[in-house]
Amino acid sequence: MLRSGVQLLLLGCAKQEGEGGNVRRIISVGVGAALILGLSVAIPSVASASTTTVTVSSADLVTGSPAPGQFVVINQSGGLGGVGLVFGPATPPLGLGSLQMNVTGAADHWSVYNYDHTGTKLADITALGYWTYTDNTTTAPILQMEIDPGNTTGTDAGVTYSTLNFEPYLQTAGVTPDTWQQWNVLSGEVWGTHLTGAPDSAPLSWASFLATYPNATITGGFGADVGSGWSAMTGETDALTIGTTAQTTVYNFEPPFQVTTTSLPGGTVKTAYTASLTANGGNPPYKWSIVSGNLPTGLHLHRSTGVISGKPYESDSGVYTFTVKVVDKKVRVRHQPATQNTATKVLSIAIS
Repeated sequence: MLRSGVQLLLLGCAKQEGEGGNVRRIISVGVGAALILGLSVAIPSVASASTTTVTVSSADLVTGSPAPGQFVVINQSGGLGGVGLVFGPATPPLGLGSLQMNVTGAADHWSVYNYDHTGTKLADITALGYWTYTDNTTTAPILQMEIDPGNTTGTDAGVTYSTLNFEPYLQTAGVTPDTWQQWNVLSGEVWGTHLTGAPDSAPLSWASFLATYPNATITGGFGADVGSGWSAMTGETDALTIGTTAQTTVYNFEPPFQVTTTSLPGGTVKTAYTASLTANGGNPPYKWSIVSGNLPTGLHLHRSTGVISGKPYESDSGVYTFTVKVVDKKVRVRHQPATQNTATKVLSIAIS
C-alpha cells in the first residue's frame, strides 16, 4: 500500500515539504553535572544535553517559509481533510492540545514539517519519538524525515533523497484506537522511499538502518504525515521529540487561548437567568469583562467565575449583542518576560 514518500520542492530549501510557525517558549532546561567526591581539587562540571520544550500554536502552522519553531503544512495530494490544533482528545501527553490531521479517503495526503534540524546526522540522534491518538484500528500519524541516505558505495549508492518513515502499524505493539500511544523510533522499525535496502515491504530496525546508511543526514522536513493510500481517518500527534547529545527539542502542540462558549441561552423578562462563559488554553484563574455592547439590564457578569446572572427588566425584551474579554493569569518564567493571554468573543442574549 502506498504511504508517504512523495518528493516535492522544499520551501526555502531544495525540496518542498513541511512548514509551520510562531512563538518558542522555553518550558524547562535540564542540566546534569559530574560530581567527584573525596577530592580537594575542584573539578569542572560537565553539562549534559539540555531539553527545550517548544510550544507550537496555530500561528506556527504556516504555508510559506517557516521561522524557527514553525511547521509547514503541505497538501501533498487530494486536498480534502486538513490540519489544525485541537484541545484533547482525552488527555494529551503535554498540555491541553495536540496536532490533528485527517483525510477523507485514499487520495488525500497531508504533511506537517519543521526544518530546524536540517544537517543533523541520523547517527547523532539520541532521542526520536512522539505520541499518537487515532480513531483508526490500523494506522496512526507517521513520523517522517527527509534525508540524504549518504552512501557513495554499496547499498543505494548515489541515492541522494529519501523520505524516512516510522509507521506505528509496522511496530510490534500495533495501533490501539482511541488512546494515546508513545512511540520510540530508536527502538522501532523504519523504511525509506527510493531505498532498495530499506523498502516499505522490509523495514529495518533503527540500528540496522544506521548500519546500512551510516552517513544518512536530515536534509529537509521533520514531522508528521497522514494519508496516501489509507482510508478516512483522524489522528493526533503530540510531544514530537528529536535530540542529540547537544540538544533535545520537544514540540508541544497547543491551540490558542480562546473563549469556548459559542452561544448563550435566551432569557425571559422578570425571570431569573444564569449562564456560564468558558475558556480554554490558558492559565487559570481567568478574569472576565464586557468590552463593548451591553448585557440586558438586570444581568451582570461575575468577573472571576464568568457567570452571567440576574433578572432581565420587564421593559428589556430584544436581542443584546456584546463582546466578552477574558485574560488568564500572568506567568513569569525566570529570565523570560512575563506572559498573559487575552481572548475575546462576540455573543448575544435574546430576551423575550
